[in-house]
Amino acid sequence: MNILERVPLANHTWYRIGGEARYYAKPRSISELTELVCWSRERGLPIFPLGRGANVLFADSGFDGLVIHTKSLAGEIREVESGIIEVEAGQDLEKLVFRLNLMGYQGLEGFVGIPATIGGAVWGNAGAADGGIGDRISEVEMIEPGGKPQWVDQRELPWRYRYSGIEDRVVSRIRLHLEAGNDPSELQQRSDVLLGKKRATQPLDNKTCGCIFRNPTDDSAGRLIEQCQLKGKRFGGAMVSEKHANFIENIDGTATAADIEFLIKLIHETVRNQHGVELQHEVIRPGLQRGSHS
Repeated sequence: MNILERVPLANHTWYRIGGEARYYAKPRSISELTELVCWSRERGLPIFPLGRGANVLFADSGFDGLVIHTKSLAGEIREVESGIIEVEAGQDLEKLVFRLNLMGYQGLEGFVGIPATIGGAVWGNAGAADGGIGDRISEVEMIEPGGKPQWVDQRELPWRYRYSGIEDRVVSRIRLHLEAGNDPSELQQRSDVLLGKKRATQPLDNKTCGCIFRNPTDDSAGRLIEQCQLKGKRFGGAMVSEKHANFIENIDGTATAADIEFLIKLIHETVRNQHGVELQHEVIRPGLQRGSHS
């Protein structure tokens, strides 16, 4: 195991924000991942599994534990039985979608434009036009707090909107149930159309963490925030996106986590006061909110 100390986290997140990780490691195998989980548990250290770093806001003070960067856990895609595809947790979700499209597997083509690893997407039950990714899960292999990997049937997890129930277990591999034998060009065309719509409505090329808040039932967090006239609101180096109100941008690379947190609190309080809605965070804030695999 190669465990580094005092590693700047801003280099590993889309926001380019965050202090140092007390410890940092990048496992290249499931056995190394298991060793790291055991190493941390033995020392009573918190673990934060980090994927592509797109929906995470690390504090300016950093993370006082072990950050396990899973992006190197991206072995071969393999079919374990008809329509059941097994992948490691570090597979880039966007690349995986396109590869499965080309292989003619239907089921993930709607999950384009989500900058995450498959492990992080499963942990947070990422959503697309057709519902949550949990709908496509057959089994999840997780490393329990005791350190032993174990396959869990998806029916044993309490899936709901943006929630899987995995909690502090570490995802190592996933099995997806998909439909084989489809026309790759049709699958790819659908992905391209959906990605085009996202690019037209979301600031995908800017420094953000994706959506700040979850959508309340039968409503849109972005719509509520926009009605509060908060688009373009700035604090320090941070700004509520003028393209989509549920995004906060690090507009010139100078924003701090404290700047982002100020706007998050302002949005939360304004929406509550004007609409009577308590928005729930979607962005993962280590040290402030439990989470993993961003």
